[in-house]
Amino acid sequence: MLDRTTPPPVREVETLTFPEVGSGFLPNGIPLYVIDRGEQELSRVDILFSAGKVDEIHPLTARHTVAMLREGAAGLSSAEIAEKLDYFGAALQTLATQRNTYITLYVANRYFFEVLPILYKLVACPDFPETEFASLKERNRQALLVDLMKVNVLASRTFSEQLFGADNPYGKREQPADYDTLTTGHLRAFHRDCYTARRCRIVLSGRITSDMKAAVADTFSALSPGVEYHQELYPVQVPAGEHYRFVPKEGALQSGINAGCFVVGRNHPDHFALRVLNTLLGGYFGSRLMSNIREDKGYTYGIQSSIVAYPDVAYLVVQTQAATHYVRPLIDELFNEIDRLRDTLVGDEELHMVRSYMTGEMLRLFDSPFSVAEVFVILLANDLDFSYYNSRFEALRTITAARLQEVACRYLDRANFCVAVAGQEK
Repeated sequence: MLDRTTPPPVREVETLTFPEVGSGFLPNGIPLYVIDRGEQELSRVDILFSAGKVDEIHPLTARHTVAMLREGAAGLSSAEIAEKLDYFGAALQTLATQRNTYITLYVANRYFFEVLPILYKLVACPDFPETEFASLKERNRQALLVDLMKVNVLASRTFSEQLFGADNPYGKREQPADYDTLTTGHLRAFHRDCYTARRCRIVLSGRITSDMKAAVADTFSALSPGVEYHQELYPVQVPAGEHYRFVPKEGALQSGINAGCFVVGRNHPDHFALRVLNTLLGGYFGSRLMSNIREDKGYTYGIQSSIVAYPDVAYLVVQTQAATHYVRPLIDELFNEIDRLRDTLVGDEELHMVRSYMTGEMLRLFDSPFSVAEVFVILLANDLDFSYYNSRFEALRTITAARLQEVACRYLDRANFCVAVAGQEK
């Protein structure tokens, strides 16, 4: 009989196992990746275009182009598209980021062949109807005006501009006036130039049959090849100018705070140690910033740090909100914690806790066919494969306190930090 008074033994995870990914090319050159995994008769289609904010001629173009796909295509109205997707129980998600555009479809396998042609029409033949465009543009304009009243948004926008500069695509932020000059002509030109076979990759995941793969190949082989392209890189250096900026927001009850600095990206050997260091600092609920600034000092309800990595640049950022009279002591405590990481070795118990947490989070990324697909799409977008996670896992298993201190001393120099605060002046 099972003895429920004795817990099962706890074992360290020693290896990660990744699924096999089939690959091939469509006749027009589009890479097709297949992750055949799972028990349910469900599938996911991810279409990735190497086209984002950095490719815009006019601000807001990438975001509105992908958002307009479902508003009318190949003579189908937005209502007809919504009705067809709803009838087949399909779900469509779209997103445009700094460098990429993502279109994701979820559908039951029994309706796959009915929905796939609809997906192609949305991707290849959008109509960009003026009425729907005007409505979408006005909704987004109003949402931006609301966001610009929030101190956390103001601090984040200021920090990006402070770190990269207002003319760098990573630092430039949309303005309400940008909506006045945005037209469907900008969207059509962006779609023509960027939604092409040369910029496209497709990932098919779930319970996948040979007929489904053939249908994808037949359908998307008609996508225009487009012209050769090379995405420009935007390398930056540590700012030599203003390291602290304050944005006044009259009547604000709290202040938004962003602080951070440039670090090395995914291809650098120090990057994995920086990921562990970031988790220690503010990357999970038991982090040092949470324990000190939230639990001990009570300056904020929450504080977090994260590493944002692009192909050409990466940075660490700490984000929080606090009452105005806590801003200065909170920033002081932030740098006290950074100095502690530089000056004192991390204890064995704390390092073990962080290692266990990060291992669990990594395993969670691969617990279902669609989560595996999501990870794989992100890797593709950054020209990586699953070996990235093997290296990350091995670095996590072997990381030492001395190595973390070495990396902290190398990259977490308060002289290189930028701090942006938005709120009411004292």
